[in-house]
Amino acid sequence: GEDGNKYRPVMLHRAILGSFERFIGILLENYSGRLPNWLAPTQACIININDDCLDYAHKIYSKLKEIKVRVIIDKRNEKINYKIREHTLNKVPFIIVVGKKEINENTVSLRIIGEEKQEILKVDDFLQKINKKCSYPRS
Repeated sequence: GEDGNKYRPVMLHRAILGSFERFIGILLENYSGRLPNWLAPTQACIININDDCLDYAHKIYSKLKEIKVRVIIDKRNEKINYKIREHTLNKVPFIIVVGKKEINENTVSLRIIGEEKQEILKVDDFLQKINKKCSYPRS
């Protein structure tokens, strides 16, 4: 101690969330950061090609919020490939790209993590698909 004498060390340990933290650590390690769709913190990201598409992106955003999908809109003024790469590296399961073509045809361009090709889907079909893929697993 400070007075030069030897004392028996005492350690206080309280692990209220310790087992939960270990569980999250094991889960992240097991899935390499790519969590199941229903468990991912951000399930979908909407990327607009230019500012003319923001109203359509907000429309898709509100429809996804209605079905309780955790979604964000990336409105930054960056190149589209940069945005897609960033969200792919962040392991966002669904990347939705909207542009003038999608607005005119009432569709979305859907990129699913781990798949090479992108899909062009009508908005209603897209909402059904993402609702099914993001819902909690049923036993």
